[in-house]
Amino acid sequence: MALECRVKSFEDGILIGEIVNVSADESVVTNGNVDPKKLKPITFDPCNNTYVALGDVVGNAFKDGMSLK
Repeated sequence: MALECRVKSFEDGILIGEIVNVSADESVVTNGNVDPKKLKPITFDPCNNTYVALGDVVGNAFKDGMSLK
């Protein structure tokens, strides 16, 4: 998977970009959407200088918090 970005601004070492295109190999797509289990994404943990595999879904954006109102 690749995210194509356009630079919006770069000030004081802070880069702000806009995602203008997303490309994904068919091997990581299910029903027209990128499937995280097939993609097997990783992220950098700057506190421990390690890379961490992302895993299971732990919540639903814009839905779970509604029960707190």
